[in-house]
Amino acid sequence: MAKISIHKPRCSSCPYYGIHSEPVPKKVKGAFLQVGCRYCSCGKKIRVFKPSDPKVYPPSWCPRRKEPAEMRIYCYKDINAWYLNLLFEQDGTHRSPHGYEYAVRYEYTTELTAKGFYELTGQKLISDILGFPVRTNEVIEIDDGLKPYCFFVHEYGIELLAYFDRDSARKNELDRTDLEEPNTDFCS
Repeated sequence: MAKISIHKPRCSSCPYYGIHSEPVPKKVKGAFLQVGCRYCSCGKKIRVFKPSDPKVYPPSWCPRRKEPAEMRIYCYKDINAWYLNLLFEQDGTHRSPHGYEYAVRYEYTTELTAKGFYELTGQKLISDILGFPVRTNEVIEIDDGLKPYCFFVHEYGIELLAYFDRDSARKNELDRTDLEEPNTDFCS
């Protein structure tokens, strides 16, 4: 399996980033664009980058940035999704989590970045970092507005996921009616 690493997001990968390449200066959405100037079209007005702004990474005024970052914990949406995964594990089949099987269990804001959280998990327990217990097979998402990162919780630690359909998981409702015991491995 290929190793996935956490990188700082770059403006060049943002759909709202642009460089004015027309040979003539032009006024667009209240901004006067000179030849070769960099701009951001996110929001009501176009914002032109200043010479003091970072050349590669998003500036502090980026409209997409969320400070503090949002953190969501996803667990299996119902007992059927949990049981299906249990059957796969008993068969020896290991598979990536799918968003349609999960629902949001807990949501709050955090000062942690995805990279900071990933580095801390090598030194501390996840429950010590977050301040509450997280169960096996749950997914932790840290979204700073620029690039969301999802982590899958194993018995032995966490794994950075290459893909997790978080939009599908956010649409699902958490169905806890079929839980009989509060101490099951399903959700806390």
